[in-house]
Amino acid sequence: MNKLVILLFLFAVGSSMGWGIELFFRRFLDPVERKKKKWVNPGFLTGPCLPVYGFGLILLYALGHIELPMLDSNPFLQKLCIFLLMALAMTSVEFISGMIFIHGMHLQLWDYTPYWGNIKGVICPLFSLFWYALAAFYYLCMHPRILTALDWLSRNLVFTWFIGWFYGILTIDLIYSFNVAGRLKAMADEYGIIIKYGAFKSKILDLQMEAKERTSLFVQTRMRTVSVRDIFEQHRENFSIRIPHPIDAIKTKVKEHKENHE
Repeated sequence: MNKLVILLFLFAVGSSMGWGIELFFRRFLDPVERKKKKWVNPGFLTGPCLPVYGFGLILLYALGHIELPMLDSNPFLQKLCIFLLMALAMTSVEFISGMIFIHGMHLQLWDYTPYWGNIKGVICPLFSLFWYALAAFYYLCMHPRILTALDWLSRNLVFTWFIGWFYGILTIDLIYSFNVAGRLKAMADEYGIIIKYGAFKSKILDLQMEAKERTSLFVQTRMRTVSVRDIFEQHRENFSIRIPHPIDAIKTKVKEHKENHE
């Protein structure tokens, strides 16, 4: 089967399934998010799609075919090493995509700062462990089914129109979401901050729920007219971090140097 069709299929399946995994994980299992007891769209996009999982599934599929001849005598250890490679690959995808949005759009799509050992708030040991568990589940349970699905698709290419439908919707979603992100970036640049996108969406949801709980029609009407900029300016301390100025970073290093030599 055409390799491009395989990649498009894997990306579509991974993005959609990943969105579902993240939705339920954050609602019921995430050590921090589950305490909020709210359903929040986990993605940057409006629709049920998480591209980071799409790229991740492509990597897992590729790594699922690798062999480690030096460990042929110990199949169990061989699998553990493959799981480790998969977890490292997923962590790398997470780090690269997270840093691209932080530096390019001034948006922090997820926030691991509450977790021990985090790097820049976009990766941490705990979630790398989750990636390891997910890699093991994929290799043992999903990889054979993915191969079966690709074999079936190769014999029924007429169904590739579903893939075309997915990417048509995705294109519209990307245009809309990047338009919103562009406006948020402009505001972030204005105030010299990085926006925690998840916290920003959560704040909007909180305000919407507060409006629904009030009985005053006047209050509800006003809530509908509040703009994104109004919410941003009134509540930005709840979902933003200041971009450190280079001079501030130098001062911090000098201060730490003095303290270490006193």
